[in-house]
Amino acid sequence: MYGPGQRVRLEFWKYPQDRLHYWWEAEVREVREGAVLLYMPLGFEFHHESKGRVLRVDHQAYVAFFESRWYSGGPDLDAEGRVLEYYWNIQTPPRFEPERIWQYDLELDVKCRADHRCQTFDLEEFAAKAPLYPAEWVERATQAVAEVERHMLQGEWPVLPPGRAGQWLERI
Repeated sequence: MYGPGQRVRLEFWKYPQDRLHYWWEAEVREVREGAVLLYMPLGFEFHHESKGRVLRVDHQAYVAFFESRWYSGGPDLDAEGRVLEYYWNIQTPPRFEPERIWQYDLELDVKCRADHRCQTFDLEEFAAKAPLYPAEWVERATQAVAEVERHMLQGEWPVLPPGRAGQWLERI
């Protein structure tokens, strides 16, 4: 699949428009059977094509992508490596290509505090877009929210031990 240290471009697309929503680049840190963990250093650039903005992110982050799963995510960390929160994106299963990973963003996001308490965001956006998605996507996206919550509860990789909860991070 990929090797440690390799640079990969992550792309999230919008459906049914089939247009690039946002993207960033990351470094492969770990490869497991059916999964890859990517690292973004403090100050990495996040390109939000839909909003016409490029943001220099003021924290570091890890994101795991799993074959056949309808979500990706991991911890956002401060400069000292403490968990700020976990961000999980609900999406179609990722497509792994030699220098990029891409998928369709399905609006729903699950954010979890450092103490592993989770909250689902963008439910109204998902409800508005659901009639445009194939029926299986709607069902799988809804199931993925529960899967993320289980993932956090069980402390599955790359989830770290619970920490002290802080405020939600601002997102564009």
